[in-house]
Amino acid sequence: MASIPMSKRLTRDNLHGVWAAIATPWDESGRFDKAEFRENIRRLAAAGVHGIYTTDSDGEFYAIELDEFKQIVKVFADEAGRLGVPTMVGVTWVNTQGIIDRIQYAASVGILGTHVGRPFFMPMTPESDRAYWQDIQKATPEHFGLVHHNTARVHNTQNGHGYAELIKFVPQLIGSKNTSSDVREFMHVVTYAPQIAHLTGEGTVTPFMMLGAKGVNSWFVNFNPEFMLDWYDDAMNRRWNAAIQKQQRMYAFMEAKKMLAGSGNLHGIVSKATAAASPFLIESNVTRKPYLPVPKETVAQFRRVVEEKFQDLMWRG
Repeated sequence: MASIPMSKRLTRDNLHGVWAAIATPWDESGRFDKAEFRENIRRLAAAGVHGIYTTDSDGEFYAIELDEFKQIVKVFADEAGRLGVPTMVGVTWVNTQGIIDRIQYAASVGILGTHVGRPFFMPMTPESDRAYWQDIQKATPEHFGLVHHNTARVHNTQNGHGYAELIKFVPQLIGSKNTSSDVREFMHVVTYAPQIAHLTGEGTVTPFMMLGAKGVNSWFVNFNPEFMLDWYDDAMNRRWNAAIQKQQRMYAFMEAKKMLAGSGNLHGIVSKATAAASPFLIESNVTRKPYLPVPKETVAQFRRVVEEKFQDLMWRG
């Protein structure tokens, strides 16, 4: 049987590659900028990324109510569908029904899968957690892929035994989005749940792909997609010396961009500022309150650091 292309359906067997975490662009009045969003999707597609996702941490999901989520996802599905790019959206919310509403809308407009976490205000008891996943499984279309957003920040950590149990009654679960840099934790996941595709982040691309990761969920792709795609290709083809060198350069870059974190910026705030220091995408350094953007002066300072110390990581077009 011929394998299903990722542009048609996401499965445990085909989920792989460099997935771009596209930001949600707001204009100066805080309104969704459709034209900028479409153009940045086009640029990422032309660069050759394997897939694009939005409305996750870097997409400022916490700032988007359901009506606007539908507006953003409809534009996303339309533009990415026209270009033939595989898609996922983040659906994390504060209650089960809000997550289900987002999953079902995304599936209805042609999105292929989602990053799904648990409601994040409080940890859940084991009984509540099982009931939550049962509700998600029942509400999710059979063809729609679920990727668990495995992050301790929202009481979301899952180990290999947990995934092995989930696989038994959530057939739509196709993968995990791992944010941990703990090698033992990742080994536990890939050892006890090898049936699903595990993706990592920039901080652990080389070691985790050595251990079985299938790809990377990337913010750096918005700064320089060519670097990320070359890095993934190095790892896939076991050019480990080259992959290690890229990991070392990424470590240095991530250390340098700590200036963007300031007194506590995280996620999309920092990622928008990072992308604003590159000419690759249309600049989108407006964030929604209560989270303020990184000041323009700090972004300009970071850009100077990049030009001085990271010529090899800059986008050349």
